[in-house]
Amino acid sequence: MGATRKKTVRQQIKVILHQVHLIGGLVSGIVVFIVGITGALFVFEEEGRELFQHKYYHVTDEGRDRLPMGQLVDSFAAHYPKQKIASIRFKEKRDAAFVFYTKDRLVSMNPYTGVVTGVRNPNTDFFMAVQKIHTELLLGKVGKQIVRWNVLIFFVMCISGLVIWWPKQKRFFKQATCINFKTKNWKRLNWDLHSVLGFYAVFVLLIISCTGLFWVFDTAKSVVGFITQSPVPNKEEKIKSKVMHDKRYSLDEAYRYASTGYPGATETFITPAADSTAPIRLLMRYPYTLVRKQNTLFFNQYTGKVLKQDLYANYTRYDKVARSNYDFHTGRIRALGMGSKIIYFLAALMAASLPVTGFMIWWGKRKKKAPVRAYARVQEASLA
Repeated sequence: MGATRKKTVRQQIKVILHQVHLIGGLVSGIVVFIVGITGALFVFEEEGRELFQHKYYHVTDEGRDRLPMGQLVDSFAAHYPKQKIASIRFKEKRDAAFVFYTKDRLVSMNPYTGVVTGVRNPNTDFFMAVQKIHTELLLGKVGKQIVRWNVLIFFVMCISGLVIWWPKQKRFFKQATCINFKTKNWKRLNWDLHSVLGFYAVFVLLIISCTGLFWVFDTAKSVVGFITQSPVPNKEEKIKSKVMHDKRYSLDEAYRYASTGYPGATETFITPAADSTAPIRLLMRYPYTLVRKQNTLFFNQYTGKVLKQDLYANYTRYDKVARSNYDFHTGRIRALGMGSKIIYFLAALMAASLPVTGFMIWWGKRKKKAPVRAYARVQEASLA
């Protein structure tokens, strides 16, 4: 009696999960397909830029020292007097170009000559467009909200799909993990493509969805804080420089301070002061395997006083999770190299296929039930 009751409860849970999985799939299917395809493309962003946009990131080594940062900024201003620099980014390599980011331009410059070597529009840049589609469906704030809630739905679908897939007995496990390409029944093949590919991808997709939840929901951050027993950083007030009219701290001095005090960086991001009270922000990234190592310093733009510093040497457990979140979401897990990117690429493509095969399963069952309902109506009419 007790065993029968337990079986009934399990059956009821599976029925509920089937409904949750079905409704979630129908509601979010199109978004999952779009996000899956764009996610697969974005996995190889670094390699794609290196291959197709090489000229924007590399220059000929002139065999001399780089020009002062201030001189490069002046050169930029001479070319684009109305453009405001949002940030300057460059890799710490001899052949690396300096890339100036503005609202509507990406300007590459030779740091040895001050000559502009390339200009792009960020709104038409392929990988930036892919990222925008992935994060907001090109619909702005509305799109962000759609993707935000879709992440939660997708997480639930991963869990429910895994429970639905799980074989009742161990002897069926091998059958549940193989696709029968020899079958002539397309519905059976479609079912295998949905359930088997979903199983192989689900563990990576759970990592992707969990890291996505961390980005878009504060509750997820609180859960990580609880698990790691580390405080979740509060949103701090904007750091401000005290205005002084007789002094000015240069970008070169800020860079020199950071590179001397914390040497070994592979990449540097500099954000000039946006207004009269803003600080100079300098971020330097270092070699790492799992947890991204970076130091961020904020300088008073007049005196050069360090107003705040966020050093990887002082990371809490929560900080380590937060810093590795991006890499685990995009597949850029340095410890696994290209292997992780290939795995994530295939998982993203599988994720994009699931709404298609899932819809075909639902549509096939719907069409199958239609004649049964029609026959029932005929029977009712004959008895009336």
